[in-house]
Formats: sequence, C-alpha cells, structure tokens
Amino acid sequence: MNSLLRSVSLLLLLAVSALSAAPAEGKKGGKGGKGGPPPGSVDTVAAAKPADKSSTFKLTSPAVKDGEALPVEFTGDGASASPPLAWTGVPKGTQSLVLIMHHLDPEGKTKIYWLMYDIDPKTTSVAKNTTDFGKMGMSTVHNRVEYAPPHSKGPGEKKYVLTLFALSAKPDLSKAESPVTVEPVLAAMKGKILAAADLTVLYTRPAGASETEEKRPPRREEGAK
Repeated sequence: MNSLLRSVSLLLLLAVSALSAAPAEGKKGGKGGKGGPPPGSVDTVAAAKPADKSSTFKLTSPAVKDGEALPVEFTGDGASASPPLAWTGVPKGTQSLVLIMHHLDPEGKTKIYWLMYDIDPKTTSVAKNTTDFGKMGMSTVHNRVEYAPPHSKGPGEKKYVLTLFALSAKPDLSKAESPVTVEPVLAAMKGKILAAADLTVLYTRPAGASETEEKRPPRREEGAK
C-alpha cells in the first residue's frame, strides 16, 4: 500500500511540474501572436525625451483622447488622413518644434509614421490632413515624405505615440541627406530639448482586414495643401 501511495504521489508531482513548465495559453505570442518587442530593444524616440516629466506642455487632439482608439479615418483602413492636433504650455524660450509619430514594432524597431520639423513655435494647432505647418521628413513605413497611416499587419491592438518636442534652437540639418530622416533630426535635437509632450493612440485592425496595404500614389511633399 505504501509503495502504491508513493507511486501515485510521484505521478502527481510530475504532472504538476509539467503544467508549471508549459507556457500559459494566450501568452505564447502576446497580442496578435507576435508578442512585445524583444528584451533590450531601444525606443529611439522615447529615449530622446527629457527625464523631467513636470512640464505643463500638453499635446491633444479633438479627434482622439490620449490612450484611446484612433478613429479609422486616420488609418490605412480609412481615408489615411493625418489627425488634427493642438498643444498648450509651450515652454518659454522655445525656438522650434518637432513632431514625431512612431511605433515600436515586435522586432524592436522604431518605425516612424510622421515626421515634421522646423515647426514655428507660435503654432498651437493643426487641422486634419495639414502638411504645411513645418518641414516634412521621411516616414520609414512607406519610405515616403508623408504621413503614414497605421495599417499594421496581423491582428491585435497596436500603440502609436505622437511626441511634440520643444527646442531651444532649430535643429541644424544643413548636412543631412534629403529627404530628411529621423536619425539626423534626433541627433540635431540633442542638448536643445526643453520639453516633450505625448499623445498615445491605439488601433486594432478590423476583423478580416487585408494584410496588404492599398496601393496609392505618394502625397505631394512640403508645402502641399
């Protein structure tokens, strides 16, 4: 009898150990089956933000609240329009503004969806689909000088962050290649960032949405209306 009890106990112990070692259901791939960015991934845009979070500098949108779902109109599943924005609390001494919309993908790459630099510090808002409130840089999503609407592959909720940087001087991009990409902009901003304001938006592709982005002609570049 004792031998039988010991055998049963051993079998139960092995079963519990096996269950503990197995990955929990739904955790294998994270959201969308891809999981989050790998450990050690560097979000280059987030890394540029100043450590001081006490600034009254705020970035908002009349179309979407911080942390909420981006309306389909501003995505690749809709009209692909860039969202309207507004900001307050621009720090004293600001000489230039830079807007960057980015997403850290499952591979840990910082993808740039919207890049605007040399924005007049007197500007306090932009309307939907505005392209001429500064100089437009390259989107790494389409490799075009335009707003790249979220159109992520795979299911699941994705996060996109719009960051407005207030600078004490215009970034010197005189030696940057054209079209300008985010790397030289971030490098030229070092030592000039007075404050940064974020607006985080979320988007989940509709069920049954195509994995292939709609083919469309490039938008007109800087100064287009």
